[in-house]
Amino acid sequence: MAYVNWVTYEAQVKVVYYGPAYAGKTTSLRYLSLRLETDVKELPTTDDRSVFFEYTQSRKLAVNNLEVKFLYWTLPGQQKYRRTRHLVLAATDAVVFVADSQYEAASRNLEMLHDLEELLSDRGMCLEGRGNLALQGIPIVFFYNKRDLTDIMPLQYMDRLFGLQCWHAPRICGEATTGKNVVHAANVAAALALKNLEGKIYGPENQHAPVGTDE
Repeated sequence: MAYVNWVTYEAQVKVVYYGPAYAGKTTSLRYLSLRLETDVKELPTTDDRSVFFEYTQSRKLAVNNLEVKFLYWTLPGQQKYRRTRHLVLAATDAVVFVADSQYEAASRNLEMLHDLEELLSDRGMCLEGRGNLALQGIPIVFFYNKRDLTDIMPLQYMDRLFGLQCWHAPRICGEATTGKNVVHAANVAAALALKNLEGKIYGPENQHAPVGTDE
């Protein structure tokens, strides 16, 4: 759950960009940081790095004027960085799963989705609509990247690949290199995270989640 400081009336919401290597996670995050006019930071570890930035939104939550700071994170998708991914997933409030639309990346997409679910389960969490009701549900937004390339999977094929015909998670198509729908995907993830935050603090009847804007 998001961290809330009731002395300063500030909340901290963490959104993690997940997916296979070279799917466009860091490219998405860098574009988003440019649009929000904030700097990307790198957190080096022993042999890899995590990329992140902070952003405080101008609006406040409708109840009690709670100011929200968003933390956006991403990190390498290679198998050897699994321990780092496990650490970064701590206190996650929403996930943007950046999927590579190329046919040759289909198996890697699924491997990383399973990896995500396993690591969340280790922390007592699960993806909303996919797991044990006893676990903390984390909203996920699928971002089908590289839609500008030629040899890519049809949308319906990718939906079946991830099981979205019965798992009603948001799906957005775009191009991280040009920024198409990058901000939209971030807005949807943020809105879902805020909806959960408001529901947990104030109860479902007082939720006022913002709606993402197409970009």
